[in-house]
Amino acid sequence: MRSEQREMINGFFVTAFNRILAWEDQSLRSIGKKDISVREMHIIEAVSMLEGKNMNTMANIAKVLSVSPGSLTTAVNALVAKEYLVRWRSETDRRVVLVSPTEKGVEVNERHKQFHNEMVEFVMQNVTEDELDVVLATLKRLTEFFMEKAAVKR
Repeated sequence: MRSEQREMINGFFVTAFNRILAWEDQSLRSIGKKDISVREMHIIEAVSMLEGKNMNTMANIAKVLSVSPGSLTTAVNALVAKEYLVRWRSETDRRVVLVSPTEKGVEVNERHKQFHNEMVEFVMQNVTEDELDVVLATLKRLTEFFMEKAAVKR
């Protein structure tokens, strides 16, 4: 790999990461949600996704987000206080803590889904089928790499 290729790849990651975060933040602000961060939005997104699979325990949420249970507890406490999430103990096993989005949490998650759909639609409309196969194979390898690097070490 040439030096300029390395710089272009690095530039892509830096620019894409920062711009996606800025766009996500703008998306939240556009619907009047000034009391929530992008990081908090991703917690709501994970809770919503896991609730749909009846797997919305604190342990599962922490695992999906690759965060420690303590870090998740702090974040969930803040989101409960802001009325985006509710939390309760399982009736069958009191050690298990479940989390669900409130109506306010569902609303903000729906807007976040629209944000993601815009990104996917752009790719689908601007990439040929042959290019898409290469993009998907590359994204699969990148996802595996990031999953390995971001795994929580306990």
